[in-house]
Parts: sequence; structure tokens; C-alpha cells
Amino acid sequence: MLTSITPNNVSILQDFVRTGRVEQVINTTQIRVTLSLEKRAIELWAEFAMGNQPLPKVGDKVLVAGEDLSCGYIIGHFPVIRAEDSPQQRFTLEQDEESGKTILSVPEGDLALCSEKGSIRLEAAKDIELCSPQFSLEAGKGQINITDADYQGVRLGASIAQTKLFLGKLNTTVGRLIEKAKNVYRQVDNLNQLKAGRMRTLVKGSYHLKGESLNQKAEKDVRIDGNKINLG
Repeated sequence: MLTSITPNNVSILQDFVRTGRVEQVINTTQIRVTLSLEKRAIELWAEFAMGNQPLPKVGDKVLVAGEDLSCGYIIGHFPVIRAEDSPQQRFTLEQDEESGKTILSVPEGDLALCSEKGSIRLEAAKDIELCSPQFSLEAGKGQINITDADYQGVRLGASIAQTKLFLGKLNTTVGRLIEKAKNVYRQVDNLNQLKAGRMRTLVKGSYHLKGESLNQKAEKDVRIDGNKINLG
């Protein structure tokens, strides 16, 4: 708030008018201010030119006028907006000296890290953790290089138009496996082995089995049932 000056007080303010910084506040008539005068920092005691003014705080800017450097009169007060004075605190940055942990927190609202013309890189000597009730990742193109990875979850859903996998070895253990596909084509260069407690194959159409040689062996009965059986 800028205070006004009555005509009777103008005569004592004609020698200098400078902006200053409040260094100490005792009362309305004892306010220690630092002024910049001729490239020098000068301290003097000042008081409000008009009465009934709210006391400034240390760090506030004031406009000081006077006839000499023994004292001055505050004719303007420009409070500095502080985080504790603001109704909505933007963010806090805290550091624990014992643990060495630094915490950047936002009391209200969202937090966004944006780089309009550059990249964003997160790098740590130890772990990087992401904890959230919901996690979303969206990118035009991505690459993931992980030496060893584990996934634990209740449900995993994926919708992929096309995929390619190049694996040296694949081990899969599931309680129940259900696969549905329109067409399945598999190519095995060497051995294809299936071990099961029981096996049942249901074919709605025709069933073709072709090989260079065929060897079927049963420890018990062998039963072939059909309307017509052709051998040879």
C-alpha cells in the first residue's frame, strides 16, 4: 500500500527518495532499512510518514525519503509475497540431513514435468520407484532394455496388432492355459515334444497327419472307430 504525503511534510522529503529493504522492525518509529545510495549500501532508521500503518516484515521493499541520512520516512510499502502468506502454496522442497533424502511435494493439484524443446532424463545410482493407484504410459515409439525383470500381478491384458519375439529360451508355468486363434502356424526345426497326463484332440473338420515315418505305440488297447477305414 502506497502512503500519501501531506503538503506540510513535503519540505522534509526533498533531499533524497530511495527504495530500500527492511532489515529489522521494532515498532512504527523504529524500522531499520538498507538503502542503495551512490552504489553504496547504507543503513538508517526510518518511520512511517503517516500514522496507523501496518508494520512491514523483514525483506519487504519500502520507499524512503528524507533530508539527511540520520533518519528517513517511509512513504511507500511494498510487501513481498511469501509462501506462508499465499492461500495456495505452490510446492515445497525439503531435505532430511540425516537420511540425505530430498522431497519435492505439491500440497494441492497436479505436478507436471514438461520440456517443450528438449528431453527429460531420470538417472539414479540406485533404485527408481513409481508408486500410484493407476499408471499410464503413452509414447509414439519406445525401447526397453532390462537385463532381469519380474512381473507380479492379478490380471494382465494386452491388445497388440503385431508382435515379434526373439527368445533364446522360454519357460512358462501356468495353472490353466486357454488359447483362441483363427489360424495357428508353428514351425519347429528340430524336436517338438509334448508331455501330458491326458490328451484329447477335437477337430470339427478334417484331420491330416503327414510325416516321413509314423510310429504309434500304446501300452494297452488301441481303438479306431469310423464309418469307413482305408488302409494302404
